[in-house]
Amino acid sequence: MDFKYMWAGIVMIVFLSITSSLISQWIRARYRTRKGEYDARLSALESQTDLAQLEERVQVLESILTDPKRNLRKNIDAL
Repeated sequence: MDFKYMWAGIVMIVFLSITSSLISQWIRARYRTRKGEYDARLSALESQTDLAQLEERVQVLESILTDPKRNLRKNIDAL
């Protein structure tokens, strides 16, 4: 048996195991970063949606308060 090939095989196994470990850690770190970005974007979109709903509610309240009583009664009776 030639020891030259045995050591080459051992070095190759060590190299592949270290390389696979590094690639695995890089993929996990990339996933965490992207997940954080997606969570930030999602929360921003949710807050924009909440803001739009609040603006719509304020507009409805303003229209109720500024509407003459006759129109308000007609609208309530129409419901």
